[in-house]
Amino acid sequence: MHIRNRYRTKPPDFKQLAEKHTELKPFLIEKTNGGVTLDFRDAKAVRTLTIVTAKEDFNLNLELSLDRLIPRIPQKLNYIHWIEDLMECKTEASGIDIGCGCSCIHALLAARMNPQWKMLVSEIDPFNYNMAVKNVEQNELQDQIHVISMNSSALFDGLIDRTKHYDFLMCNPPFFCDTSEYQGLTNTRNVERPSANSINTAADIESIYDQGGEIEFVKRMIDESRLYTSNVRIFTSQLGKKSSLKQVQKYLKDIHHTDTEFCQGNTMRWAVAWTFDETYRFSEQCQSREKTNKKKQNRTPISVQFESKYSFNFIKDYLEKNIFNELNLKWTSLSSFAWIFDAYENLWSHQRQRRRHQNDEQPPSKRLKSNYIQEEKLCCIQARLDEHEGVCTLYLLFVDGTNGDAANQIGQYIKNQFPKYCQSHTNTLTIE
Repeated sequence: MHIRNRYRTKPPDFKQLAEKHTELKPFLIEKTNGGVTLDFRDAKAVRTLTIVTAKEDFNLNLELSLDRLIPRIPQKLNYIHWIEDLMECKTEASGIDIGCGCSCIHALLAARMNPQWKMLVSEIDPFNYNMAVKNVEQNELQDQIHVISMNSSALFDGLIDRTKHYDFLMCNPPFFCDTSEYQGLTNTRNVERPSANSINTAADIESIYDQGGEIEFVKRMIDESRLYTSNVRIFTSQLGKKSSLKQVQKYLKDIHHTDTEFCQGNTMRWAVAWTFDETYRFSEQCQSREKTNKKKQNRTPISVQFESKYSFNFIKDYLEKNIFNELNLKWTSLSSFAWIFDAYENLWSHQRQRRRHQNDEQPPSKRLKSNYIQEEKLCCIQARLDEHEGVCTLYLLFVDGTNGDAANQIGQYIKNQFPKYCQSHTNTLTIE
């Protein structure tokens, strides 16, 4: 699950949700240990859970059909957060969603989480189209989301305006090539993997592409994307089977691309992204664990959590006006809450020694080597400040450089220095 997925460390509390949203109560199942769960093979239970979760956590009002795909919010968040990573946390972005479904969930989540994003979404099924429009309208997101009804003859033609530029395109394609594969009569699943424990309510038009399933569908996307190289910066698509990934990668061999994986319970999904923009490079946080695990340096984001009494703006000022300058970081703002910075000297380690040697009379050759500004980059780090339920957390991700532990070291430095900063700024401290 993505590091920023809110359900990664705090899954939905079914009992608490049911107390506030009583329509969920009939579907609760008591466990022997006193807890409660749901029967995820019950379509009505899954639909109700999705509706109340969307309302509770994102203030989204959804209408869903039992004979169409019912989205799982945690899974969809993984895809959206990955798109945010690809966008390098841009405050403003314009995106396209191919096949939005009746829920229009990708666009709704993207718009709610990123108020300055604009989404253009398409749908070929008339029933899904009408319900998607309704879901957008009842959430008053028409200014951010535009739903277009398409036919199946083309994916991009008639949707992408050649006079405009879009930052990304996303798609959850039909996974299967025929009914027998859809119903599980052909088995491509790894026998060591546990079976999915939830029902699939998707209609055939949402699940089956009779011209070769998801592999051929994504290949078709790749072919059509070559006609829109100057209109869309990053193309992406999800995949339902790992066996499809290698074939799609092979088809993308001459195009700059990357891939990742999403995990939610027993359900695995994969995704690919490709671009024709020669100036763009995929960061390692956008790549799959299989790729990043081959590298010895740690790529897990470091988190620094601040007490709830410190406001977002106070912490942001602390970083931009104090830390970035103290450590002589070459930094660039990606958005109002995200940065990327390079460091060419280590000013965060050995603080006591540095103070001792700062005014000593030893010759320069005896002084700390860390005072020397290297030409070689020690680290490039992406930083993002998140606020959830009044608590701010800073995430530091090592991208590249010679010091693979730099994110951890800088995170520790921030933890150590923040209390001192607060003491010296008691008059300007903003407490919520």
